[in-house]
Amino acid sequence: MELKELEDDKAIQEKLQNLHDSIEKITKLLDTALKADTSQLSKKEKIDYDLFLTYALNTLYWMYLRTRGEDPVKNEVKNQLNRIKEYMFKAKQAHERQTVRPRIDQPAAKRFVKHGIKYKAPKNNQELPNKKIRFDD
Repeated sequence: MELKELEDDKAIQEKLQNLHDSIEKITKLLDTALKADTSQLSKKEKIDYDLFLTYALNTLYWMYLRTRGEDPVKNEVKNQLNRIKEYMFKAKQAHERQTVRPRIDQPAAKRFVKHGIKYKAPKNNQELPNKKIRFDD
């Protein structure tokens, strides 16, 4: 394929240079991610790491198909990307369920119950303590 005619086209050269720079950045990022030590990561961080790599690799395949002139929507990669997005959403929900939901302060609840049980109700004649007093006009 002869590209002699495109040598003088500045717009094409700029786009090709941007593509080349982006490919180098992606390569460095993936090299760093693949060489990372995952043994010290928490469970949430490992899930995020796995989802990141899976999504990144499928996205790269999507871009590869686009550069080859194929329609990625007709390929299985579209279903894979949707599946990964669902797992990202599920992972986010699971993390929020563990961190956002309210938790019971168990020692405080035990104190409430302990002091509530020790309280003895007054006999029929006596008024309850802290009861509102009504004054007649």
